[in-house]
Amino acid sequence: MVTSTPARQPSAPSRTAPASTGKTAQRRVRTRVELTAHARRLTAAHGLSGFTIEQLCDEVGISRRTFFNHFASKDDVVVGVALDDEDEALDGYASSRRDPRVLPLSTVFDDLGALVVERVESVGLTRERAVDFRAALDREPRLIGAMMRQGDEQRRRVARSVAAHEGLDESDPRIDVAVTVLTGLVQRAFEQFFFGAGRPDERFDAMLADQLAIARGLFAGTAPPSPLPPHDPSTPSERKAP
Repeated sequence: MVTSTPARQPSAPSRTAPASTGKTAQRRVRTRVELTAHARRLTAAHGLSGFTIEQLCDEVGISRRTFFNHFASKDDVVVGVALDDEDEALDGYASSRRDPRVLPLSTVFDDLGALVVERVESVGLTRERAVDFRAALDREPRLIGAMMRQGDEQRRRVARSVAAHEGLDESDPRIDVAVTVLTGLVQRAFEQFFFGAGRPDERFDAMLADQLAIARGLFAGTAPPSPLPPHDPSTPSERKAP
């Protein structure tokens, strides 16, 4: 937990579930997912200059005009920065309000963790496609800067959404700490799931849940003991000889 407040009661849900995404929105998401997946594969194989937007559109089965309804450039489609990209689940979370029976920010890890899992599932991000993304970034390192800018903007959106949902001021320092901690946990879960040598049947949501459980234990002082020996702060000269 981020704060020192008691954990929430299990019977009290923290937010109202967002409405199901409409068919038009689902079709838009599928088109963007396919465009991004093919663009990353082509970039990994040939570099950004090694294929045209027309070739990408032919692979996906759409027109050039349709492409520009979704993305502004090849850079954006590889990174995944869509025009008027809307995260309906995040917007639904922001427009809902914290259950008054629970303490502020006591459910923020659960709430945001569920949103991350929903986002990953909605865009169809798999281990195989993640490998293509990493290979595309290795081929075109300059795209990492665009990806980082996208991450910074998303982080600000998440912080604003948390403030709205919790009924807190955006300047509340606890929000920044909560989002910062969760961002690190999500990044760690991504690295383990998409690029680690795990079992084929492992699920991303379970891996993220493990990271959240460890964090809760650390903040609550109930984390399992480390397998490493305790750190000896003394200098070598101060330690006794065996």
